[in-house]
Amino acid sequence: KITTGLTLMTLLAGCVVTSVYPFYTAKDVVFDPALIRTWAEAGSTNAANDHWRFEKAHGQAYRLTTVEDNKTTRYETHRFRLKQYVFLDLCTTNRMEDQLPLHYLVRIEQTSSKLQFRPLNFEWLAKLLEKNPKVLRHILVPNEPGNTNNNQLVLTADTPELQKFILKHINDTNAFGDATELTR
Repeated sequence: KITTGLTLMTLLAGCVVTSVYPFYTAKDVVFDPALIRTWAEAGSTNAANDHWRFEKAHGQAYRLTTVEDNKTTRYETHRFRLKQYVFLDLCTTNRMEDQLPLHYLVRIEQTSSKLQFRPLNFEWLAKLLEKNPKVLRHILVPNEPGNTNNNQLVLTADTPELQKFILKHINDTNAFGDATELTR
């Protein structure tokens, strides 16, 4: 469902994997003008209130606006490639002044009429890091002071480490969550 996908991407805490560093380098960025349009769930009768809109931004970046039930979130987004795999790095731009510019990762498959994305799977990564914390540099930030049962997972590994980790686990069917499909 688009609502599930949009909710996942617009939540800034909880079960979303964030990173201090971007998941891409300048050499990885691949701009595709076909991404520029408004995407919504196939057959949606509520596309005006539930959609993703990509616009051209500076350089090879996109300005992504997600709208879900009249809640708007804006991102600076970069489409990038690691080997033959394509991803989006999303960084919120309408954040509070003291909020860090955290990055989100989604794996995408795109055709001229469909956009399918899969977010990095929080539960899979949390279990992997609990089992072996040295697999990837990270910190756990409590969502509530003093409550360590509800943490936000923040990756602190630098970009080369993140990319190496992603490629190592790219074929693990659990590494990325369920697919959400949008149409133009």
